[in-house]
Amino acid sequence: MAKAGRKPKNDPNDVDAIQKKIDAYFQSAIEGERPYTFSGLALALGYFSRTQLWENSKRNTPISEPIKKAMMKIEEAYEERLHGNTPTGAIFALKNRGWQDKQEVEHSGTITDKLTKEERKARIDALKAKLDR
Repeated sequence: MAKAGRKPKNDPNDVDAIQKKIDAYFQSAIEGERPYTFSGLALALGYFSRTQLWENSKRNTPISEPIKKAMMKIEEAYEERLHGNTPTGAIFALKNRGWQDKQEVEHSGTITDKLTKEERKARIDALKAKLDR
């Protein structure tokens, strides 16, 4: 019985064919002096969306390995652009790949405010008195 659905764009077992397409994409980008992009790679592999590229990189098939390596090569190019004069586009692209630029700070210790309402008021009044001097 035949499987339902569309025939895959690339034979999931033909590593040589996918590698040739990947190599041709990178060579074309170099010759055309164009940056590497995930959309460009997806188009070169015959996919109609970046989503198909991600999906094929996640599948456990022989072609997923060269696709992952190609995607890492593109990510590496974005990383290298971070050191240039205008890294904004690279930052945007890397954030879309899960990178983060937030800073995480861990706090330790405990707050032990056991003052009564009256004690707190007395301390506040004392501080106000110091300011008024």
